[in-house]
Amino acid sequence: MLTTFLSRTEVSRHTNALHLLRELREALTKYPMQGDEGRFPDFPAWCVTTRNGSHSVLQLHDSATGGLLAVMDAVHLSTLRASLVSALAADVLARGDAKNVAVLGSGSAASSALKALRLVRSIEHVWFNEENEAENFMRAKTLATSMSMAIHAADSVEEAIAAADLVVLTGGVSLGELKLRAGTHVSILNASAFNFAPMSPGELQHARAFSDGTFPWKKTQTFGEVLRGAPGRVDADDVTLFAGVSPPQLDLIAAFHVFEGARHDETLTRLDLES
Repeated sequence: MLTTFLSRTEVSRHTNALHLLRELREALTKYPMQGDEGRFPDFPAWCVTTRNGSHSVLQLHDSATGGLLAVMDAVHLSTLRASLVSALAADVLARGDAKNVAVLGSGSAASSALKALRLVRSIEHVWFNEENEAENFMRAKTLATSMSMAIHAADSVEEAIAAADLVVLTGGVSLGELKLRAGTHVSILNASAFNFAPMSPGELQHARAFSDGTFPWKKTQTFGEVLRGAPGRVDADDVTLFAGVSPPQLDLIAAFHVFEGARHDETLTRLDLES
């Protein structure tokens, strides 16, 4: 058996965001996100992800034989997967007229979150806020040019969320005691980055909260149940909250998507590790 090796650039090249969005939705609808293993019943592959600080590598195995199908960098893969699931949640849970977005946090996750949202929603205005003022300004300016959008660098979290219908938390940024507007939807890309809910106890208590796995801060239904027809947003003034907890089963969906897309790429390194 030949094992395929994919760098971060090669993973990105063989990812079709729109197709992967559909595949993630199908997986969330069909399968429960339970357990700590990256596998589904009757799925042709399973995966194991190793993380060490900012480095992450995923191994994709054949379900029938256990053979190693691929080894790939998982940093870009995980960021994109989290962004797409967050965007899917925003599309399903946010108000139909939501078009103003606040993106809080730094790094590639902030850009990825906005690009994923644009796949599912028409966006009118965007406010970015990250702790480093210079990087905040440059990121907003660069994305405004590259995406031809009205993107502003907000001086504070309070300013960023003041007119937002959709709020995306991409890192360790918390909303603290700030009060959200009625009808706001909040998506958290990586809830495991927080030791506590990144919003006030009062806002959390009244929010209709969902997750792609086990919701970390209060007992509630999973997002998959909403995709299968359970109530999501009930009233236009509801504050809805989605917490992405990165179940390993969704990494499997993303990795198999990349592996299938790369099957006919003759430029990739492939080795027989059993010879």
